[in-house]
Amino acid sequence: MSIRVRIAALFVSLFCLFTPVKFFAQESAAATEAASDDTWYYGAVIKSVSFKGLKSVSSKELDGVVSSYYGKKFSDELFGDMMDRIYAMDLFEDINPQALPGDVKRSTVSIIFSVKEKPSVAKIRILGNKQIRTTEIKEALSSKEKDIYVPSKISVDERAIRDHYLEKGFTNATVRSSVKETDKGVEITYTINEGRSTVIAHINFSGNKVISSKTLKKKLKLKEVGILNKGAFQESMLEADKQAILSYYANEGYIDVSIVDVPLSTEFNEKKNRDELTITFVITEGSQYTYEGISFVGNHIFDDEELQSKIKLRKGSIFNQTKFSEGCMAVADLYYENGYTANHFQQMPQKDPEKKTIFFQFIITENVRSHVENVIIKGNTKTKDHVIRREIPIESGDIFSKAKVTSGLRNLYNLQYFSAVVPDVVPGSEENLVDLIVSVEEQSTTSIEFGVTFSGVSDPDSLPFALFVKWQDSNVRGTGRSLSANSTISTSNQTLGLSYGSNWFNDLPISTSISTEISHASLASLRNKVDRNGLIDDDSYYMNYEQWKWSSGFSLGRRWTPDFAIISWSGGINGSLKNNVYDEDIWTPVDSAVSDYANTWGWQNSVWTAVSIDDRDINYDPSKGWFASQRFTWYGLTPLETEFFLRTDTKLEKYFTLLKLPITETWDFKLIFMAYSGLSLQFPKPGSGIGDSSRLYIDGMFNARGWTSIYNKVRGKAMWSNILELRMPLIPGILAVDFFGDAAVITKEPDQLQDISLSDFYCSTGPGLRFTIPQFPLRLLFANTFRFDEDKNLEWDKNWKFVLSFNITNK
Repeated sequence: MSIRVRIAALFVSLFCLFTPVKFFAQESAAATEAASDDTWYYGAVIKSVSFKGLKSVSSKELDGVVSSYYGKKFSDELFGDMMDRIYAMDLFEDINPQALPGDVKRSTVSIIFSVKEKPSVAKIRILGNKQIRTTEIKEALSSKEKDIYVPSKISVDERAIRDHYLEKGFTNATVRSSVKETDKGVEITYTINEGRSTVIAHINFSGNKVISSKTLKKKLKLKEVGILNKGAFQESMLEADKQAILSYYANEGYIDVSIVDVPLSTEFNEKKNRDELTITFVITEGSQYTYEGISFVGNHIFDDEELQSKIKLRKGSIFNQTKFSEGCMAVADLYYENGYTANHFQQMPQKDPEKKTIFFQFIITENVRSHVENVIIKGNTKTKDHVIRREIPIESGDIFSKAKVTSGLRNLYNLQYFSAVVPDVVPGSEENLVDLIVSVEEQSTTSIEFGVTFSGVSDPDSLPFALFVKWQDSNVRGTGRSLSANSTISTSNQTLGLSYGSNWFNDLPISTSISTEISHASLASLRNKVDRNGLIDDDSYYMNYEQWKWSSGFSLGRRWTPDFAIISWSGGINGSLKNNVYDEDIWTPVDSAVSDYANTWGWQNSVWTAVSIDDRDINYDPSKGWFASQRFTWYGLTPLETEFFLRTDTKLEKYFTLLKLPITETWDFKLIFMAYSGLSLQFPKPGSGIGDSSRLYIDGMFNARGWTSIYNKVRGKAMWSNILELRMPLIPGILAVDFFGDAAVITKEPDQLQDISLSDFYCSTGPGLRFTIPQFPLRLLFANTFRFDEDKNLEWDKNWKFVLSFNITNK
């Protein structure tokens, strides 16, 4: 901080101390009356801090500075510290504070700063650059046009430009800057002398006998110039490569390895007008050591056996530095997860040069558990603080728990309100107190969707698509409530629906939802036809009818969030009025669910309950974890209805990350394996039946994908559906490539499942694209269907089928 700023801050603090009434200007009559007590705001809790007069400075940038003072009592020392931090940002020429009562009793205070910003950056010029584009250089700068001019950023940006040239191999580049003040603001000019480029021509090794030069080269980030590599040289990468070599040797047991020297030699290539560099790593390998074990000293909270279980490196094996360090981190993490954040750990190696063994003494200094002093939320402009805080199962005064913090992050991601959630733990005001800071980056929760959707298939040859429009806000006014309206229009189906829901009720994780929908559909159903021989054919002829339906539903649920999973219970009731319109004098439908509502309005109601356990890291796009749920639904609640039966749905999911390879700094190549199994059963009330349209079926869209032609032909009271998927995220959070395999079976009665064989399954496989954007949950699949005959011979369909499906998150 400059002397001028320190003097100004000291002056403000002294002025505040001796003349508080004059220092705080009041804006309203009520505030003036409150100010009659010269010291009313001393000891008052700081409710909010806001800024007036901002033009170029972002309020988010200031929130990160002042939000840590929320909830603390006002004092001269605290206010002086706040002013020091604001002045240290070097953004304002003038700052005038005001204090207003935060409530009628004046127990809280709201502080308002009226500020005058410093001049802004009117223009940034880049001169002298020929090899690198101007826009690319400007992206590397911390100062942007229209930002507040901060002189200290000039030297930072000069270094950023030089670093950018170094990354491109221009080791001789120089940068100088000039600043000019105008009426419109400050103009900054960076003049660059690019110099000659430098490329790495050769990388050599000396002294390596155990490990080949070819193997060591693969461990380096620096690469020799070639067709696929630019061969750019960076001093920082050279240091990283030295550590990579040492780490590789240490993981092979050579703990005494050292890099004695790294001489660099340069030759000028006149033909290519560049400097060509030769790098030589001079290595002393030393001897290979065996791991002899570890002992723990000072541990009272956890016994030796529990700590030893965290060390995966086994006694007698070749010493591996990475595995050993991971074990030590796991020991420290065990304490950390249980709230012991102030412990100290020290590794004391004991080498035996003659036996070539190494033993460790792990000294632990245990301290009392840390407590959370404050939970601070940053970055949210729409979502209310309490909507975020209630998802984090830790609050001020609690013992710190890493597991609870992790659980809170999972809850916040599952809301789908945020594109990023970053936690940070910083020391509190006293020893063994910590502040938990949760920074979020909000994403849009309001969407208007247009397109096509699956409309149901009553005729196997009809196109199963319909135009739809849907408006949805899953975070209405930042309160965590959801509201949506949708409409579907096609030649055979029209709907209009509304729904409203909330995940919390009176600060309890109790979810409620209510929905209603009106629909009209042109459908087809099998009909009875009397043949000339007097027999009834109920499997060849269809009749058309129109169905009008009004339905509504209400649900209630409760969530529990222990460390290991999310446990949910929910229940609800659904009711509908429907009317099937057709000429009864001409048509006799086979399905009783059609004839029972012929040309008259009738009720169709159900009540349901469900329980689930969710261990997935992110429920809408998991990479690990499992999910299990059980749902019971009873259809038929009044004597006016015609169908009375129980339906059970059991679902199991499991996810594994099979492979994770870092490719770039921001992208990993991942392979995720998913397995799903679902069992649905129907049990009619004795003396009652289940209409054909109410029975279970394979839709070819969500189960046995590709089997769309059996929608009306294969129905029953039991269905077992299985899915295997190999998922490869291309753009995390946006797009993934999947390879799937489905197998589903339908039986007429539940007890027939015990007699099924391989030939009863409807199978399919193929690739697909899956959009993982919550607002665009679309799947584009290519499916090839197949079955097994009685002799277990595979019978493939010759044609691949395009399937449009959606991502349905099981909850």
